[in-house]
Amino acid sequence: PGATAPSRRYPAEAFAEAVRGLWQRLGLPIVIGGDADEAGLVEEIRARAGVPARTLAGGLTIGDYGAAIESAAVLVSNNTAPVHLAAALGTPVVDLYALTNLQHTPWQVPHRVLSHDVPCRNCYRSVCPEGHHQCLRGVAPQDVVDATAALLAEVGAMPAPAQPTATPDPEVVL
Repeated sequence: PGATAPSRRYPAEAFAEAVRGLWQRLGLPIVIGGDADEAGLVEEIRARAGVPARTLAGGLTIGDYGAAIESAAVLVSNNTAPVHLAAALGTPVVDLYALTNLQHTPWQVPHRVLSHDVPCRNCYRSVCPEGHHQCLRGVAPQDVVDATAALLAEVGAMPAPAQPTATPDPEVVL
């Protein structure tokens, strides 16, 4: 859920709501990753979501993180390095995409790119010059859940409807 540029970060409270919605709708285990600097953010999202979720922030090498992404049914992420790892590894991606720079969406992998159109798109800024971050804040958590479910159905990875449990497979990695 992190990103080096604040303009590319989906809000923690929205991520938490999306995590909760994914758990409730899909019943898949949730894994939230990030680097060591994002451990606080990851824990905030996990706590706010209020559903079982594993956290891997700072606990993996880049190779291990890639292996976790490769084994996942889908990656839901801000447009950061994990999106590009997932695309390279063939893992479907739901990309929460700030409209700051439209050239870096996932290639050659099933994906959904979510953003909210704004007049200030293509600003190429790391910090929202308008101060509103609406290109990401305008993406409803339910849209994340719906896009993820649709993508999983498209690639044939949607599990049969069931009550969520602590250990079903495959995983959703955030």
